Amino acid sequence: MPVKSAWRAVPMVVALLCMLAGPASADAVDPLARWVDAIAARLDPRVAEGLPSIDGSDRRLLALRSYLRSGRQLGEHWSWTEAQIEAYRQTRGYRELQDEIERVRSAFAAANPGYELWVNPQVRSFDVQVRHWNENASVREAAANLAAATQSMISEPSFRALSPEAAVAAVEEFLRDIRPAPAPTIAAPGLSPHGQLRAVDFQVWSNGRVVAGADAGEIAEAWDAAGWTARLEAAVRAAGPHFVGPLAKPREPWHYTYAAETLAGD
Repeated sequence: MPVKSAWRAVPMVVALLCMLAGPASADAVDPLARWVDAIAARLDPRVAEGLPSIDGSDRRLLALRSYLRSGRQLGEHWSWTEAQIEAYRQTRGYRELQDEIERVRSAFAAANPGYELWVNPQVRSFDVQVRHWNENASVREAAANLAAATQSMISEPSFRALSPEAAVAAVEEFLRDIRPAPAPTIAAPGLSPHGQLRAVDFQVWSNGRVVAGADAGEIAEAWDAAGWTARLEAAVRAAGPHFVGPLAKPREPWHYTYAAETLAGD
């Protein structure tokens, strides 16, 4: 463990000793819960506040991996509060975003008579992101696999010989380095670019029904084969320079990031 990180963690050693030395029966029920809590206590306070709303230690562990990998950028990317959302709606950046969305919609409608683009104008709150995380199938599978791999790691004799502080650091390193399988199709709660309205999902509609929506299971047929991936991209490029995309990992042909410098400015 780097000397700098070790010194930063010294004040927490006593708390970690207490946290990791609880009743053995609790470990038997949920052996990963303590590690999740111990690591969360070392991160941005919003992590520890938000994790309890995520279902199960396995999903929390998977989210924690994303928080660890975000490093110092975690706070910068964290979803806005209602007050921050309302403040942003009063800025020039918000007006410019809305203007560019309308240019995309106009360009798309002109090139595709009978079809239109629908955009959800709401910022995706932390609570909404948690609900999606708890319900998502790829998250469920990846979380179960990650929990099994982590449990195997902490069961090793060499791991059990570590001090509490070294053990927490080892779990952190393990989580940073491991690649979830399958890769989750959504961002961990709090880290979605929709939480700061830095991302926009476009849907194709015609005659009051969805032709191509934000559904990963429909990409091959409803988006690629039907040509909407290319048609949406053409409209985005015609509208202006500020939308970047579509999202490549995970692949979402409807998802574009708004990258204007004035995003949050007056």
